Amino acid sequence: MRLLEEMSWPEIEEGQKESRTVILPVGATEEHGPHLPTFTDTIQALETARSVARMSDVFLAPPIHYGVCRSTRGFPGTITVGPDALRSYVKDILISFADSGFKKVLILTGHAGSQHLSALKEASQMALQERDLQISLVSLFDLIDPAAVETPHDGHAGETETSMMMAIRSDLVKGKPEVHFPQMPRFLIMKSVRHLMGNGIMGNPSPATPEKGKAFLQMAAE
Repeated sequence: MRLLEEMSWPEIEEGQKESRTVILPVGATEEHGPHLPTFTDTIQALETARSVARMSDVFLAPPIHYGVCRSTRGFPGTITVGPDALRSYVKDILISFADSGFKKVLILTGHAGSQHLSALKEASQMALQERDLQISLVSLFDLIDPAAVETPHDGHAGETETSMMMAIRSDLVKGKPEVHFPQMPRFLIMKSVRHLMGNGIMGNPSPATPEKGKAFLQMAAE
């Protein structure tokens, strides 16, 4: 497995004779209900990327631990950056990948907020104006078949994420709270939605199992 952070520059240069593709995992530091740790998004993306790196010749870059978090920013433990900051930061990283000899970049994000995804997409588009790269952007949840998830419209800290964390770090999963789907205004733009978020869950953790988590992670990696 080609872990960029553990390799010297001659090792990277030699490895690029076989592959010039690198995966950039992106996560967030964000509350995930009363039962999951704040690095849930990051470790889920990183573990999926590790599986891919074990199955192929791609390089795996260190993850980005901070993202754009809007709905959860009123909770202790949600440490967010603004869209401008993330866009600028990721653009510079992508340009530096090109300058380091990489030709293809897969951005794999474990956090799927709309502003977060928009910033990553815009960063990719900006980098393509300056360097000759092939960039793909995919959310981890786009790689999991909804038919495999028992909870309809399952989301943040629900069945899917709880299952994956039970498979990755069961020691950090503190039970399975009750279902909670916050009722958000359809059109109203609000300064904060903390009062609507309840326990911070947007789904149903109850059906989660380690077996489902392993299946979700394998599905995403494949």
